Amino acid sequence: LDLAFALFHLAFWRLFGWPARLLPAGRLNAAIAQTLNAMLAFVFAAYGAGLIWQSWGTDVGSWLLPLAGAAFWALRLGLQIAWFDLRPLASRSITAVFALAAVLHGAAAIV
Repeated sequence: LDLAFALFHLAFWRLFGWPARLLPAGRLNAAIAQTLNAMLAFVFAAYGAGLIWQSWGTDVGSWLLPLAGAAFWALRLGLQIAWFDLRPLASRSITAVFALAAVLHGAAAIV
């Protein structure tokens, strides 16, 4: 079910004509809507995959959650770079925070 919801959210671009139909709301709002949708799709996919993996009886709790966190923040970093204006200091600062979060979660996954 969760994986199906992830696919459904990834289909929003095609189903709803994104980003063109979002642009009347403004470029920033279009970027925010697409980012939120992509992150939600990731959460559904990670949760669904984690449940499947858990059902196999594999003990993955010590590294799977931090790895999912690292992937979440890496995806958020990539979307920040792709869809947002990085010229303002606030945008560059939050981009650095996303990079730091990805690195810290990645380190927790391998420790």
